[in-house]
Amino acid sequence: MRFSPTAGPLNALCLTQSVKYPCSLRSALSNEDPSYNNRPTANVLRLKMVRGLPAFDWWYTPPDEVLLRVYIFNITNSEEFLNGSHTKLHFQEIGPLVFREKLRHSNVVFNDNGTMTYVAHRTAHFLPEMTNINLSAEVIQPNLAVLGMSSYLWDASFFTKMGFNVLMNRLDSKPIVKLTVNQTLWNLTDPLLQVARVMAPNLVPDDNMGFLHQIYHNFKDEVTVFMGPENSRRFFTMEHFNGSPRLNHWRNETCDSIYGATEGVAYHQFITKNDTLRYFRKTMCRVTPLNYKCDVEKLGMTAYRFELPPNIFNRPADGGEECFNQPHLPYLPSGVSDVSPCYFDFPLASSFPHFLNADPSVRDSVKGMEPNADKHGSFVIVEPTTGVPMESRARSQSNLVVRQITGFPRIERFSNMIIPMFWAEYNQVGLPWYISGLMYFTVMILPKIQAPGSFAMALLGLILLVVVVRREIAHRKKRTLSSYSSLDLLPSTSSQES
Repeated sequence: MRFSPTAGPLNALCLTQSVKYPCSLRSALSNEDPSYNNRPTANVLRLKMVRGLPAFDWWYTPPDEVLLRVYIFNITNSEEFLNGSHTKLHFQEIGPLVFREKLRHSNVVFNDNGTMTYVAHRTAHFLPEMTNINLSAEVIQPNLAVLGMSSYLWDASFFTKMGFNVLMNRLDSKPIVKLTVNQTLWNLTDPLLQVARVMAPNLVPDDNMGFLHQIYHNFKDEVTVFMGPENSRRFFTMEHFNGSPRLNHWRNETCDSIYGATEGVAYHQFITKNDTLRYFRKTMCRVTPLNYKCDVEKLGMTAYRFELPPNIFNRPADGGEECFNQPHLPYLPSGVSDVSPCYFDFPLASSFPHFLNADPSVRDSVKGMEPNADKHGSFVIVEPTTGVPMESRARSQSNLVVRQITGFPRIERFSNMIIPMFWAEYNQVGLPWYISGLMYFTVMILPKIQAPGSFAMALLGLILLVVVVRREIAHRKKRTLSSYSSLDLLPSTSSQES
């Protein structure tokens, strides 16, 4: 085991801890339905990612359509808990702090096998005009260095624990600390962490554990997705992430696979209500499924609402394989999912905000949690013919897992606690008018065209629309270099620390 303090919210697919996918995942995804090629919209959709056409330009230089809202959990009874008069930590939700997430695509390569490879780079930019909290405001937080490292050393030898105790006492590091909001998000450190990094730089590569710093300081990834006319059912689903079809974090190949998932910028075309959309955001350390919920009318079109299953973070109900658990660690309760392999084994876990749908014992171990399915669930509204997401809200919570710790007298009262740190919402707030217009033409008008003359007139109208759109995009590029991130079931890539 090795340690590295890489904190952040926690967000991948294949088989959830309670829902299994078919074993032959790759072969199932590769079978195309020939009927798709005969649909009247098929040829138009095949042009979707050709350089110079609206969809490619929108994807390559996307508009600012994604807002990140961060809610911090502030401890309100630190003294009472530390002196033993209270047995539970009390939390107060602070927020939201609002950021705009920007996405840039670069190094685009169209491969001979019908795939496209690109580099995605995400950043977050603070929006003070939308935030009613000052970044200099103070909050009370668990000390991630003290509690996280103690939890990491839960099964270490007596001498290792004794050395850590001596170091912690000499530096006078406290288990609960007062920080500014800005420190919490972007510059969270501790003398204990700084000394540990000097002593073991390979094990502690970063002494900044700021929540957003850890998400965005290196949010830059190479992605390969399926494209081309033969891939309508796999359009924009992933073949490789950073050169591999796997995350290389979980033992089970199916659990570890990213094959067939999407980053949420676009989903496959001709979506049906029986489909399971497969969403990946690397901060969750897994792929997550989205299941059909209901029809939604949006922009004059019928769209489908897909939701994250309420049992996504649960342990198997049938005694099946623990897909997202490391064999040397104790099992976490249902509703809380281990993500430590994606953070150098630092003891972090993800859940729904406010422990929604978690085992009651998790929520009852602290005070201040107020779960609400409408406020804390995740969904995407997608147009089924094109696979374009029209609206989305991706929400998840980052938690510190404190295991059964012995040999640390000052902090043993934190044993077997799951401490909520913050939760985040990624909200895609709309689409550019030219993409909405092109979608409406493709979905509502084109299928009704039958006579050759009508088709020619419609094709002429489409060409004129493309010309107008390209002029608009060129004008936008002159005004500003913008970026976009679509649906995100919890994170991104690099950041501007505001």
